Amino acid sequence: MKHKYGIHYAVWGNEWDVDMKERIRLAAEAGFDNLEVTPPDYVPAMDIEKMNELKKCAEAYGVEMSWCIGFPKEYDMASEDSAVRRKGIEYTKHMLEAIHMLDGKILSGILYSSWPYDFSNLPDKERTWELALASVRECVKTAEDYGIVYAIEMVNRFEQFVLNSVEEGLRFIGQVDSSNCRLLLDMFHMGIEETSTPDAIRKAGKSLAHLHVCQNNREIPAPCDNVPWDAVGQAVKDIGYEGRIVMEPFVIKGGPVGRDVNIWRNLMADVSQEHISAELKKGLHYIQDIFG
Repeated sequence: MKHKYGIHYAVWGNEWDVDMKERIRLAAEAGFDNLEVTPPDYVPAMDIEKMNELKKCAEAYGVEMSWCIGFPKEYDMASEDSAVRRKGIEYTKHMLEAIHMLDGKILSGILYSSWPYDFSNLPDKERTWELALASVRECVKTAEDYGIVYAIEMVNRFEQFVLNSVEEGLRFIGQVDSSNCRLLLDMFHMGIEETSTPDAIRKAGKSLAHLHVCQNNREIPAPCDNVPWDAVGQAVKDIGYEGRIVMEPFVIKGGPVGRDVNIWRNLMADVSQEHISAELKKGLHYIQDIFG
C-alpha cells in the first residue's frame, strides 16, 4: 500500500493567509509529497495568473496540493438566510472549478455549514441538517463534473453541531447519494466524539476518502499513551485505505489560527520554522512506519 503523506500548511505559523509557495518549499524539504491548504482568496476569485504561479511552484517541487476549508459564516450553506446559502453555494462552485484548473483531486472540510460555528444563536439541528443537505446536493454536482472528491469532515461538538460522528457522516453522505461525496476523518475530532478511533475508521470503510492525523492534543505524531497508533494503523489496513494521510498539527498560539482552533499556549518550546520542520520529519517517519 502506497499512501501520499501530506502536511497542513498552517503548521509553520499562526496565520491562514501566508505565502503558499514558501509553504510548498517547506513541505518538500521536510519530505512530504502533499501539502494541504485552505484555498487563498485568489483561487475562488479565479485569478488565473496567480493560480498558474502556484501550480508551477508545486510541480517544480513535486508536491501535490489538496484543498480543505471551513466556511466563514457569510458563506454558511446551512444558514436560515437563503441569500447566505446561495452565496456559499456559488463560492463553492467557483472554488471547485478553480481546484480543477489547478489539477486538484479533492476538496475536504466542513463543506456543509460554517466553522468555527457561532453558538450564540443555535438553530434546530434537524432543520439545519436539511438545509445543509440541499446545498451539498447542488455543490456535489459540480464536483462530479470535474471529477473532484467532495469529502465531508465531522468535527467535534465544540466547533460545529451538524455532523460530529462517523455515524452521522455516513448517514449524511448516504442522503447526498453521490459517489463523489465521501468522508474526511480526523483523529483529533474522533478522539473527542468516538469511543474507539480504530472502530470509527472501520465503520467508515470504503466511504473514507481522506485522513487527518495528529496527537490527541494536536501535536505532531509520535509515540503517545493517549493515541492507539498501532491499532489505528491496523484499522486503516483492514479497510484497504490507500488515500492521502495528512498530518494536521497546530502548535503555535495566537493569530487567526490559534484563535480558530483554540491554541492558548505554544505546544513546543521552540516554534521556529526550522525546529518545526525537524520535528515534522520525525513525525513523518513515524506515521510511515505506522501506516506503511
